Amino acid sequence: ETPESARAKNYRNMTPLTPGFFGYSMIRNSVHSDFHAAFLEMCELMDFPVEGYHTETGPGVMEAAIQVDDIMSAADKAILFKTFTKIFAQRNDLMATFMAKWSMDWPGQSGHLHLSLRNKDGSTAFHDPAKEHAMSDEMRWFIGGQQPLMPELLAMVSPTVNSYTRMIPGFWAPT
Repeated sequence: ETPESARAKNYRNMTPLTPGFFGYSMIRNSVHSDFHAAFLEMCELMDFPVEGYHTETGPGVMEAAIQVDDIMSAADKAILFKTFTKIFAQRNDLMATFMAKWSMDWPGQSGHLHLSLRNKDGSTAFHDPAKEHAMSDEMRWFIGGQQPLMPELLAMVSPTVNSYTRMIPGFWAPT
């Protein structure tokens, strides 16, 4: 048996950090609280602080929201977060993956972007309480400008064949 095949067999037999089909679980997060606290401390020290962190649906699935930042810094921090999450997991005899669909038996994972647009005075450009659904004209135009470019945008945010295995009509990921 080669070291690579032994490692692959070991990964297949790993017990997930958070077993089962539970999202937003205090118990599953608390069982390994030392691991999670050290992970969040590492994120803070590496300058990609996490403002939200919890279990998600599926075994071993965690959701982490990196603190808001300007667009270029946010992009850099997202890559650093993924890289150092994998390193941190390996140092703790775990494996972190950011695959969209690691198993056909469980829901997929995702990475998503939250976007906001601010006026020059710092106020949000997307909110207008006087408009339907409190959506400003700028927000409607922003969304409308993205819609015709969705195929191109999808190629950017779903760069692998595996990304498309997660897209199931009527489920979490839009098709």
